[in-house]
Amino acid sequence: MLKGDSFMQTVSKKKRIKVIFKSVGIAGLKKELAAFEKKYGMSTQTFLQKIERGELAESNDFIDWLGRADLYRDIRKRGALSEV
Repeated sequence: MLKGDSFMQTVSKKKRIKVIFKSVGIAGLKKELAAFEKKYGMSTQTFLQKIERGELAESNDFIDWLGRADLYRDIRKRGALSEV
């Protein structure tokens, strides 16, 4: 099991995030997060809490979900998602 910091280091995060955002935009990003939530039966917030506590094993899906969640959180912090 991985803690949040070590899990995040698995990916070249900045490069992947830029590619994701350029290809899908904000609406697509929200749609992708919803798809992960449906697939795994938990909210993104719950997923992030489980990652922080080291409760989830590493997987490609979780790495992708974490990258998208981080991007979404960064966009919200910058005020780009006023409707959220």
